[in-house]
Amino acid sequence: MIPSTLLSPSTWYQKLQMDNPVHYDPDFRFYFGAKGAWQIFRYRDAQRVLSDYEVFSNEYMPKSADNLLGSNLNQTDPPRHKQLRALVTKAFAPSMVARLEAWIYRLCYELIDPWLDAGEMNFVKDFSIPLPGKVTAHLLGVPNQDHDQVNAWINAIASDPAEIEMDAFFQAQQEMGRLFMTLLEERRQTPQDDLITHLLQAEIDGERLSTEDTLAFCIALLIAGNETTNGFLANAMYTFAGMPDVQSHLNSNINDIPDALNEVLRFQPPVKTMCRIVRKDVELGGQHIKKGDMVNVWLSAANRDPEIFRDPEMFNMKRDSGRALSFGHGAHYCIGAMLARTEARIAFEVIFGHMENIRFSAGMPPVPNVSTIVAGFQDMYITFDKKRA
Repeated sequence: MIPSTLLSPSTWYQKLQMDNPVHYDPDFRFYFGAKGAWQIFRYRDAQRVLSDYEVFSNEYMPKSADNLLGSNLNQTDPPRHKQLRALVTKAFAPSMVARLEAWIYRLCYELIDPWLDAGEMNFVKDFSIPLPGKVTAHLLGVPNQDHDQVNAWINAIASDPAEIEMDAFFQAQQEMGRLFMTLLEERRQTPQDDLITHLLQAEIDGERLSTEDTLAFCIALLIAGNETTNGFLANAMYTFAGMPDVQSHLNSNINDIPDALNEVLRFQPPVKTMCRIVRKDVELGGQHIKKGDMVNVWLSAANRDPEIFRDPEMFNMKRDSGRALSFGHGAHYCIGAMLARTEARIAFEVIFGHMENIRFSAGMPPVPNVSTIVAGFQDMYITFDKKRA
């Protein structure tokens, strides 16, 4: 059983960490259609898999015309991964992220302002989805009128394959690809100050990126920027709304928000799992894993490994959460981690600057995503008191 919709699967994690930390599940299905994988639950095993790309390759997804994601940045290993990553590193550099801060503050206020007098909102639909969507689209250059459709495509791609047909997965990629093909043609004619234009002009060893590589880049960045940050924001709100003492402290001590968010990343990471494919036979956790086998790393379990984190089921904003694997580890550490942290920090500075006593709306419990990859919510209705100036 895979707890893809459970809000607190920690008992499941603990049992497997103790009894079966590395085991093969023949029925596990990945979002791209593959079936069967070794499941990894302990921190040290997870860290090894994420670090050793020579054995545990990130090039696990089939490459085909239907599956554009098979050619994206996250589907390459060094040395090519390093070359591709260098193309977009500038867009996520600290100086570039800092330039966005004032705009993100305004955007956060614009998103909550319509709901302040009413004292209630659907945090997911009204805030945690549109905020990262608009930020990532701003970086890429996607027009505002396409944001809702893009979010629908992203949801289809990131959903649990047991709940949707694979046709929906490939159809979403193809439709998103057609949108980006249009944008690429527009930027070739009229370059702009956005990431799409930068990718068109970028070179690796004197060669421009192919159209397929550029499309894969755009789709992967949009999905990563939207889905993970949406989950981060929603998981943080779920944590704070469910812990009145933590929320009260942050409302009065805004400088502690970064520490609290770091602990949210450990306690309820937005990405539950990461997968790899084995390049050569290897021993892991006492199990013999063969070349060609798929490996599925449970970040959400590794982040609660008692060998690494004392009292892992306790939310402690003062703990050192720097070892958490929430953004991955090694060469494939999330390139947008700083931007995601900045968005979340600003979001809750604005929220706690205008709201207090935030709680879940009566009779309307949060509805979690159906996904083995992303931990987040479909809906989260909250009620709150408008903070007096």
